[in-house]
Amino acid sequence: MEDSTPLSSAEKKELRGIGQRLKPHVHIGKQGLTLTVSNEIETALLKNGLIKIRFETDRETIKIYCLEIAKTRQCEDVGGVGKTRIFFRNMPEKEPN
Repeated sequence: MEDSTPLSSAEKKELRGIGQRLKPHVHIGKQGLTLTVSNEIETALLKNGLIKIRFETDRETIKIYCLEIAKTRQCEDVGGVGKTRIFFRNMPEKEPN
C-alpha cells in the first residue's frame, strides 16, 4: 500500500461528498483506539474502502487518533465535520476470473 500517491484536494472533496451520506462504520468511545477497534477499522476499510468513524472524545484526542489510524491502517483521512471523520483506502483490484 505504500506506493499509493496522496489524494488531490479535488479527490478528497469528492470522497467527502460521498462520505457525507454514509452512516458511521465504527464508533470510538471512552476506551479509545483499542486493538479491537483498530481491527474493526481494518475490516471496514477492506470491505468498503471509504468509511466514516464517529469519535466520542475531545477534538485534540480526535486529531491524535486520526493520525494514528491513517498511519497504522495505511489509509487517508479525507476530512469530516465535528466528531466524525472519513477515511479512504484504495480497494485492492479484484483478480479477473
